Amino acid sequence: MSDISYDVIIAGTGPAGMTAAIYAQRMGLRSVVYGDLPGGSTYMIEHLSNFPGLLPETSGPQFGTLTFQQASQEGATFTMCLLESLRRADDAFLGVDVNGQRVTAPVAIAASGRTPRRLEVENVQIGGVHLCSICDGPLYRGKDAILAVVGGGNAAAQHALTLSHIAKHVYIICRSENPGIDAAHRRKLAEKLNVTVMLDSEVVALKGQSMIEALVVKQSGLGSKEIQVEGVFQAIGWDPNTAFLDVTVDKTAEGYLKTDGRLMTSVSGLFAAGDVRDTDIWQVLTACADGARAAKSAGDYLAGQ
Repeated sequence: MSDISYDVIIAGTGPAGMTAAIYAQRMGLRSVVYGDLPGGSTYMIEHLSNFPGLLPETSGPQFGTLTFQQASQEGATFTMCLLESLRRADDAFLGVDVNGQRVTAPVAIAASGRTPRRLEVENVQIGGVHLCSICDGPLYRGKDAILAVVGGGNAAAQHALTLSHIAKHVYIICRSENPGIDAAHRRKLAEKLNVTVMLDSEVVALKGQSMIEALVVKQSGLGSKEIQVEGVFQAIGWDPNTAFLDVTVDKTAEGYLKTDGRLMTSVSGLFAAGDVRDTDIWQVLTACADGARAAKSAGDYLAGQ
C-alpha cells in the first residue's frame, strides 16, 4: 500500500494545530491533522475569559468543538488518532500513526502541546487524585467535600475557582511564597470564602487505601500537618509532547522546541506552534497566533520564499 501524500502534516488538535489547519487549507494546502481530542487541553478550561471576542461563558470544550468544526469545513483531514512517529524520508516527512497508517508531506507542523505533570509521591495513582476539575469536579457535587488543588499558577487558581462552586472547602497548596497567579485570578480567589491558599507548602504524602483520605503537607518553618480531603487536583506544571519526533531537533533544557522568527525549528521544513515550542506565554490566544504563523511560514517555505 502506497503512502498518502499531503502538503502539510500537523501534529496536534489543540488551538495551535486546528488554527494551522484552518490557515493551511485557506492557503490551498492539503493538511492532515493528528490528535484524538478536538481542542486539546482546552477541555480543562471552564471559561475562556481572556480570549478577545468570545462570550464570557464560552468554555474550553465549546471553543475546541467550534474550532474543530471550522477546520473541518475548510477541508482539513482529521485522523482522530495520535501520531506515533514523524521522521525525515528523502525530501519529505513521513508520519506514521498509532494504527500504522503512513502519510508523507514536504512540511510538518508540531503543535502537540503539553502533558500535565503528576505528583512524585507514593500513592499518586490512588482514587480521588485528578488532573481536570471540569471533568472530575462534578463527582463531588452535593457531598460537602473538602478538596485540594496542588500548584501555584493560574491553572491551579482556575481549578480552585471551578471547585469552589462544588466543594465545601478548597485548599490551594503552593510550594512558592509568591505564586504565579495573575491579578484577575487573585481578585476572584479573594472573593471566595471557601478557598484557602497555603503558601510555602509542599505535599509530601498521600494517605488512603483505595481512595484518598488525607494529604500530608510540609509547611516552611511550621513542620508537617495532615489535611483531610476527599479529592486532590494536580496543577504542578507541564511537559512538552515531543516523543513522537524521530528527528534530531534543537530543544531547550526543559524539552521545548526552539524556533526562529518564522517558527521553523532547526530541522528544515519542520515548524512548531503553541505550547510545545519555546515561548514565554502559554495561552490559547498565542497558540492560535502561532498556528496561523506556522501555516503561513510553511506555505512560504513550499513556495521557496
